[in-house]
Amino acid sequence: MARKYKPVVLPLREVPAALTEERARCPICEDRSSGVIGRLGLRLVFRCERCRVRFYRPSPAIRFG
Repeated sequence: MARKYKPVVLPLREVPAALTEERARCPICEDRSSGVIGRLGLRLVFRCERCRVRFYRPSPAIRFG
């Protein structure tokens, strides 16, 4: 018998109006129409409507000099 786990509830905050139209590529299905659902700290959190996964964009690499 498979266990059913409760989904994790993320403490998301509101997104500034200028960033509500941001889009990102889903890491699972590569769909580019994933929209912003909130922010977690300084990261924008996206949700793919196709595969229902929540994700954030990886931070850019740190560049030195």
